[in-house]
Amino acid sequence: MTHRRMLLIALIGLGAAPLGCTGSSPTSPPSAPPPPPPAAVKLVFTVQPSNAEGMQAIAPAMQVTIENAAGARVSGATNAVTLAIGTNPVGGVLSGVVTQNAVDGVATFGGVTIDRPGSGYTLTATGESLSSATSAAFAIHVTFVALAPGYFHTCGVTTVGAAYCWGSNGYKQLGTGATANTTTPAVVSGGLMLSGVSAGPFHTCGVTVAGSAYCWGNNLYLYLSSTTPVAEPGGLTFVNVSNGYFDTCGLTTAGAAYCWGGNPSGELGTGDSTSRTTPAAVSGGLTFVAVDAGTLHTCGLTTAGMAYCWGDNTYGQFGTGDTTSSATPVALSGGVTFASVSAGWHHTCGVTAAGAAYCWGANTYGQLGTGDTTRSTSPVAVTGGLTFAAVSAGGGQTCGLTTAGVAYCWGYNHDGELGTGDTTSSTSPVAVTGGLTFAAVSAGGTAHTCGLTTAGAAYCWGANFDGRLGNGTTSASLVPVHVVQ
Repeated sequence: MTHRRMLLIALIGLGAAPLGCTGSSPTSPPSAPPPPPPAAVKLVFTVQPSNAEGMQAIAPAMQVTIENAAGARVSGATNAVTLAIGTNPVGGVLSGVVTQNAVDGVATFGGVTIDRPGSGYTLTATGESLSSATSAAFAIHVTFVALAPGYFHTCGVTTVGAAYCWGSNGYKQLGTGATANTTTPAVVSGGLMLSGVSAGPFHTCGVTVAGSAYCWGNNLYLYLSSTTPVAEPGGLTFVNVSNGYFDTCGLTTAGAAYCWGGNPSGELGTGDSTSRTTPAAVSGGLTFVAVDAGTLHTCGLTTAGMAYCWGDNTYGQFGTGDTTSSATPVALSGGVTFASVSAGWHHTCGVTAAGAAYCWGANTYGQLGTGDTTRSTSPVAVTGGLTFAAVSAGGGQTCGLTTAGVAYCWGYNHDGELGTGDTTSSTSPVAVTGGLTFAAVSAGGTAHTCGLTTAGAAYCWGANFDGRLGNGTTSASLVPVHVVQ
C-alpha cells in the first residue's frame, strides 16, 4: 500500500474529508412549519354598555373582542364589527359610529348614543363568519331641567339641552318627524340644543341656547305644518317663548316682547286683530322681564314688577277692574307688584316678591283659590297663607309651589289634575299627594299637571287618554306618576 493511500485511510478514520474533496457537513432535516393560529369564531362584549343619559354617549366606550374557540383573544384580527339594539323596550334609536374595524382583536365603540329613555335595553354585536354577542341589560334615562305641559301633550328639556315630547301628536306637535302618539318621551328631531320649550294645543316652540326660536306642529295662522322644528323668521334673539292657543310670544334679551300667529282677540298686543307670520313688537315700548301667553290673552311683567295684559278680557283676566278687552297692553289695577305672572285659560295669577299669590278672572271651578267661585276682575289673594315661589295658571286648575318645594293645586279636578288622589274640585289650595319635593310645577291647558323634582325627575297627573302623562300608559292618574326616564 502506498504512503498516500495509507494517509487517506487515516484521515477518513478521523472524520476528515478526503483530500482533494470540498463541501460542508451534512445539513439537518428542515423543521416543521409553525401551526396556524386558532381561528376567530365568536364575539364577546368585554366592556359592557352602562346606564346612560339619553342623547349622551354611553361611557366608558364599549369593547367587543374577537375570540377563538378556547376563549382567547385573536391577536391581529381586524374584522369589522357592527352594533345594533337587541332588546328595545321603547323604540329607541342607536346613533353614532356603529361599525368599527377591530384593532388587534378588539373593536372599540365610543360616542354611541340611544335617544329614548327606558330600562332593559341590550345591544348585539355581529361580524361576518363570527358568532354574535349580546350585551348585558342597561338603562337609558333622561334628567329634565324644564317641563311644559300643553293641552294634549307634554314636553321637556334635559340637562344636555335635548327636547323630548310625549302624548297626542295629531297636529305634529311632538316634533318627532312622525304623526303617531307616544306614551313615553320621544326626542324632538333636529338635534337642537334648547334652553326652554313651550307647548300649546296645536304647536310647540323652543329656544336654543343661542337664542333662536324654533316651532313645530300645525298652526294655520303661522303657515306652520311641520313634524320637525322650523326656525322662526326675524333674526331676533330670545330668552324664552310662550305659546297661546293660536299664537306665540317671546322675550328678547333686550326685554322687548314680540308676538306672532293668530290674533282674533288682539293677543299679539300690536293694536289690531291682524294675524302675523313673523314676530311683531308688542305696542307700548315696555321693557319686560317675563311674558306669558294664555289661551286668548297674554301678560307681561315689567322690570318694575308691574303686570300688563292684552287680548281677550271677557272674564276680567287682565285684572284691570273691568272686562274691556284691549289689543295693547293695559296695566293691572290695585297697585300690587309681582315677581312672576302666569296667564291661563280665562284667568291669570301672580306671585309677589314676598311670596303671596294672587289670581283674577274666571272662577267657575275655584281656580282663583279664594275659597269660592266668584269671578274677580281685580287681583284677589289666594287663601291659606302659604308662601309661594311660583304659581301656574292652567285650564280650570291652578297650581303653586311653596318656597319649601311643596306643590299645591286648586280648581277643577274632574280628571285628577289636582293630584290629591280623588276627583273633588277645590276652591282653595290642597297639597299634591306623594310627599315629593318639587323645583317647578306647571298646570296644563286641559286636565293634567306636571312637576319637576329637585333631582330632575318628572311627574305628571290627571287625564292621560293620549299618553300625556308619559308613564307608558293611557290610564289617568289621580296622583303623580313618574314619567319614563
